[in-house]
Amino acid sequence: MDNLALVLMLITNLMLVLIMGTLAFLVYRLIKQPRNTDSQTEDKFHPAIQERLKELKAVKPRRADLFCPNHPDEPGEVTCAICDRLFCKACIKPFKTLHFCKEHLPLVMRHDWEEVLTVKTSTHDPEEGVRVYDAKKRLFEDQNLPTYIETHYKINVDQDYIETYLVVFAIKENVEVVKQALHNI
Repeated sequence: MDNLALVLMLITNLMLVLIMGTLAFLVYRLIKQPRNTDSQTEDKFHPAIQERLKELKAVKPRRADLFCPNHPDEPGEVTCAICDRLFCKACIKPFKTLHFCKEHLPLVMRHDWEEVLTVKTSTHDPEEGVRVYDAKKRLFEDQNLPTYIETHYKINVDQDYIETYLVVFAIKENVEVVKQALHNI
């Protein structure tokens, strides 16, 4: 009986050594295996899948826009009224009814701002409001002209509805240039 137990232990140990050796060999091969580049991997896929992978690569950099530019591990929670980028709570400051990033808050506080354009919007035709926001964004990105938009509400109690107005503000010195740029929206 003791001999049988000894033989079983010996066989079990031998099996464990074989299994461990095989695992070690597989791990070694996995580590030493040359890495496939994305293009090598993509070549193995159907052309439609390859096209979709190219589209995803174009979209991937946009994901970074969802995180705070100053703290890449923090999700963006609030948009700056000037630059329209998302920032974490630590990087955005409220001023009056809007929020501004640390870069643009001093700009808002140091300059006199003037109303440039007022547009009445409605839920039936939201495109007018979208055009105003798009034009504001283009002004900042293309011409480096800071503007911000406030939303004003007018409550009509008698007829039970609310009118919404988008009001665009610009630095006093830039008002004429901004008016010209917004004239065509």
